[in-house]
Amino acid sequence: MRAKAALDVQIQVWKPTPGDCLEGRIVGSRQSQGPFGDQPQMLVQTPINDVNDAPVIIATWLTPWLKDQLRTQQAALGDLLSLTFGGKETSKTGKAFNRMTLTVLKTNLSGDRDACQR
Repeated sequence: MRAKAALDVQIQVWKPTPGDCLEGRIVGSRQSQGPFGDQPQMLVQTPINDVNDAPVIIATWLTPWLKDQLRTQQAALGDLLSLTFGGKETSKTGKAFNRMTLTVLKTNLSGDRDACQR
């Protein structure tokens, strides 16, 4: 039964536009080929979609900023999160970066495992 459920799960890479918000439960991480080689991604299960009643897993790149924020907020597997993309900005030193905000809601489903172990 678990094998069938696993087949129904779709993993999509989050490609946000300014104002987009990713909300869901932290369910794991994986390594994936990205623009700069093999990079870690956090996996977030969103609420069941209306189209086929299958859970959707969204993968988002684990940037140094996101890893730091997850650790600061003590995020763990099973916790709920809200990640909002504010758009691309330029730092005072002229370096481009993605403006994001993160909120983590601790749940009793959380284990002792760190959300960004990789």
